[in-house]
Amino acid sequence: MTDFDPQDLERITARAEEMLARVEELRSEIDVVVGRGEAADGQVRVTAGASGRLQDVVLAPRAMRLDSQKLAEAVLRAAQEAQDDVARRVEAVMAGTLGASLPDQQLLDDRFGNVLESLETSLEEQLQAIDERRGDLR
Repeated sequence: MTDFDPQDLERITARAEEMLARVEELRSEIDVVVGRGEAADGQVRVTAGASGRLQDVVLAPRAMRLDSQKLAEAVLRAAQEAQDDVARRVEAVMAGTLGASLPDQQLLDDRFGNVLESLETSLEEQLQAIDERRGDLR
């Protein structure tokens, strides 16, 4: 049986609070990140926000001379470049804030699953110990 140490919970809680503060800091930094893309020799320019949403599309007067198919392709290409650019910038901000590149999502999922499993096992053992002690008192 694993003994529960209240100090472990305090350490976990303190660490979680630190992580939440870092996440909030990171979120505020990421909110202002923008990416830019262009196509058709700079005649089509697009800006995207950190969420990937397009914020601005600028078509220079010369871009209007393109046929509709070419103009659509240029807008799409510039939008994709802007989204790729903002993704790179967000990753750089996150890596700078976290001090290293982000771990693989599957690795995070596995670790989180292991922590949850460990906590569940510990809780079950504690509940079982409480039930046994109740039985001894009867």
